[in-house]
Amino acid sequence: MKSVVLVVDDNDINRLNLKLLLKDSYQVVEAGDVEQAEVQLAAHRVDLLVLDLALPPEPDNPEIGMHYLEQFQQENSDIPVVVITGHEQRKLAVRARKSGALGFFGKPFDPDEVRSTIDAAMETRRQQVREQELARLVDDRIGQELLGDSGEVSQLRDMIGQVAEVPSTVLIRGETGSGKELVARLLHARSPRQNGPFIAINCVAMDAERLESDLFGHEKGAFVGAIRRKQGWFERANGGTLFLDEVAGLPASIQGKLLRVLETGEFSRRGGEAELSSDVRFICSTKQPLETLVENGGFRDDLYYRINVVNITVPPLREHAGDIPLLAEHFLERKALMCNKPTEGFSQAAMEQLIAYSWPGNVRELENVIERAVVLSDEACIEQIPSLEGPRSRQDREDLLDTWFERLPEGGVDAESLLEEVEKNLVLAALARNGQVKAKAGRWLGFGERTKDKMRYLCDKYDIHPGEETQA
Repeated sequence: MKSVVLVVDDNDINRLNLKLLLKDSYQVVEAGDVEQAEVQLAAHRVDLLVLDLALPPEPDNPEIGMHYLEQFQQENSDIPVVVITGHEQRKLAVRARKSGALGFFGKPFDPDEVRSTIDAAMETRRQQVREQELARLVDDRIGQELLGDSGEVSQLRDMIGQVAEVPSTVLIRGETGSGKELVARLLHARSPRQNGPFIAINCVAMDAERLESDLFGHEKGAFVGAIRRKQGWFERANGGTLFLDEVAGLPASIQGKLLRVLETGEFSRRGGEAELSSDVRFICSTKQPLETLVENGGFRDDLYYRINVVNITVPPLREHAGDIPLLAEHFLERKALMCNKPTEGFSQAAMEQLIAYSWPGNVRELENVIERAVVLSDEACIEQIPSLEGPRSRQDREDLLDTWFERLPEGGVDAESLLEEVEKNLVLAALARNGQVKAKAGRWLGFGERTKDKMRYLCDKYDIHPGEETQA
């Protein structure tokens, strides 16, 4: 798919000349003034703006073009701009650069200058995207290799290698913290789209209106507070990968629009009528069995079949516990470096603690626990692991439940009321163990990234009012 260049110039011949110069490498759309430019921006996914600073209604006043450049940069900061100037306006071109333009060329047009300036601006933008992605890859939990020597991890690594190079939609299944996003990033990093953007969205972290605007964008005035046009993630992910984390949380209103994009490749911004398209590889994840949601009417069956093309299952940490020493040493080295603390590894007792624990929060919990151990340890060697409370294994949990079930009355129970009582008491116990701090209590309960919303919901549900919270 060719990149789209919008040329804004009130001179018909100038626009025609630019179109002829660029047509082999770019798709060119045209506008004669600011109003037409806004119409074209609403109708197309634009990758670069070529802007003449001399625009109606005052073609002799370059401030019209400068004002529009500044407004455009505020509303479309991801789209590079090249300005057209007269030879007497080179000082203005320098000012335009300070306002965000990546380059300029003069009139009359020199074909080589035009092409080289636009190509350079596009390459600069691509490089910015690559650098942003590289910065993400260097981040603590991104871009690392899939660590582990177990058969489960080896099979997962082979599956990623098999699937990465094909364009098929992928559904990644796995428990919270098991590494679903890491798998998605590795699929992107080893695909032909590796130089394009990777954008991840958590579907349960926002309401339907916010999610719709983030995915598809919106037009100025589409709703109260929409003071400018916004490009959605489908537009921004063009040429790259869009990852929907916890897709089971998609509101019903979004499911239909998403299905349409997958079927036709087209969508429209919220509040807009123009049909837009974007070249995106689509990856989803879920910790819930989508099949059950489909049966219960909570997830569209046609969307399920669209996203369930290739399945990858990430095993929970308890199923490849043999990898815990390798993972633990890896995290220890990084966390010690991050905290600027020397390290000599784990004591045998500490490692036995790590191996015996059941890890309901999986690899993410392991990483967090080791960071906590590094922060709290006064010695170079980690002698013991703090905060590994509660059942240490699946068998411990099963024993606990067996004891509980044995005490249930023969005459039956009110299951709904009993489950609510258990849930409420778990929240109260978690708060009591964690100094009445909701964030800590939520992590203790294994809520992971949903801690804030989940604890707020449960405290409201059971009218629980924890004491004054401190920094978690």
